[in-house]
Amino acid sequence: MEKVTDFRRLLLESLSRKIIDQIVISVSRRPQEFIPLIQLTKDSEIKIAWRATWACEKLCKMYPEWFVPYYEQLIQELPDSPHDGIKRLRLSILYQLPVTGDFPVTLFDYCINHMLSPGESIAVQALYMKLAYKLCMQEQELLRELKVYLENSRGNRIPCEIQHLFRKMRQTAKA
Repeated sequence: MEKVTDFRRLLLESLSRKIIDQIVISVSRRPQEFIPLIQLTKDSEIKIAWRATWACEKLCKMYPEWFVPYYEQLIQELPDSPHDGIKRLRLSILYQLPVTGDFPVTLFDYCINHMLSPGESIAVQALYMKLAYKLCMQEQELLRELKVYLENSRGNRIPCEIQHLFRKMRQTAKA
């Protein structure tokens, strides 16, 4: 419990990469600190939850295997993300993880339903699209569904960043 208090205190300080890196180094050296950190991603104080999720996203790049047991939990928490930054970081963690076990239909549907949502930031829309595409690579028949969905959406006001990402994904799929 002491580590949670230490992390909370650090995460409440002014936002800085140095503090996040400090936490990442601490957890890297002492993996038993991972559980207290992941618990803070659900803290009622949004600032703490956001910054703890940022540290987790950095840790996921180093130790993705630590997050595999949390795959389903991350999917379930995605719709209830209290902050756009937390949602983006959760999507980034999910994107970095391998798809193991059954195909995550819920995640795929959620990505499809939200990747062109004007209520989402461009960064979040892009991650939804990239994650949907990654999932389609596991189930090739879904790639056609994704392509049709995006092409049918062309008439809508899709941000140019998302259109560019779609073009890149189409080119990759052809290769």
